[in-house]
Amino acid sequence: MARRRRKRIKHVKKVLKPSRYFQCPRCGAMTLTIDFRKLDSADEKLAEAKCGTCGLHCYLKVPAVLDRVDVYNKIVDLVYEDRLSECEALPEGVAAPAGEGAEGESEEE
Repeated sequence: MARRRRKRIKHVKKVLKPSRYFQCPRCGAMTLTIDFRKLDSADEKLAEAKCGTCGLHCYLKVPAVLDRVDVYNKIVDLVYEDRLSECEALPEGVAAPAGEGAEGESEEE
């Protein structure tokens, strides 16, 4: 008589994704998020970094191959070089996000 065959247990390896939240270089809280928006050109995209604690806003035109970590390193470099004012305004030729443009226009009237 033969023994009963055992089932093989498949071990599923979890794929670790990089975190969406980074440490803000201005206030030190882990609330800095980086989002991307597509631009007209295929080789560039707009990176928007926002801190939920101190209100840091930074917009950068970056090559399409860069990831969130690369953009975060660029922002940290700008902060340490004291050139953060270069990325606080939207680049020329880029439309404002839907939430920001409507608020500013209603206050002026």
